Amino acid sequence: MTSQNLFAVRFGAGAFLVAAALALAGCAGGAPADPGSSSPAATEAATPSASATPTSTPSAVYKPADASGPARNVPVPVLPEVAKTETKEGAEAFTKYWFSVLSYAYETGDTERLSALSGPDCVFCRGLVDNIETAWSDGKWISGGRIETPAVTAEELAGQPVRVTLQVIQKELVIRNPDGSPYQDATAATNAGSQATAAFAGEGWVITKLSLIR
Repeated sequence: MTSQNLFAVRFGAGAFLVAAALALAGCAGGAPADPGSSSPAATEAATPSASATPTSTPSAVYKPADASGPARNVPVPVLPEVAKTETKEGAEAFTKYWFSVLSYAYETGDTERLSALSGPDCVFCRGLVDNIETAWSDGKWISGGRIETPAVTAEELAGQPVRVTLQVIQKELVIRNPDGSPYQDATAATNAGSQATAAFAGEGWVITKLSLIR
């Protein structure tokens, strides 16, 4: 699999695309128990008694998926305020956020938000949702596959929709059986280039098209 291709996760003898990974200049479970933080935090709890000893209770800590089980306490992506604006910066921030939601879906199997942020005519988006749901079916889960978007550039806003070019880096991905064994060979990490099309509707941006830069 080359860096110009989307991740191909193979089920049986067939192959189908399940992730977006892109590069610009030559160039992822279950519901989170605590969406607020991926690092421990201590809180003091004391009783009114003068002899009471304060105790520390750490908050839930993010744990990536591995062969022992799905990821736990995956931080829920937060939509930046600028991503709510009909501006060039808003389109960039939203598209970056969309990919963080995609990464969250890989780690948790929760595709509800990803679906809501994708337009009904985005065939590629729908394919991602369907394939993630398949990968998480029958007690399976995904380990790895986290996505980063270090470079995001939108064209100047001159109407709707707007094209956004991204660099997306995705880590190695493994679909695991209920016993933790690999369902198939690992899908290699990728770094390739792609372009998203975003449109601003009454309640905010949605991704209406997604494609690779070949």
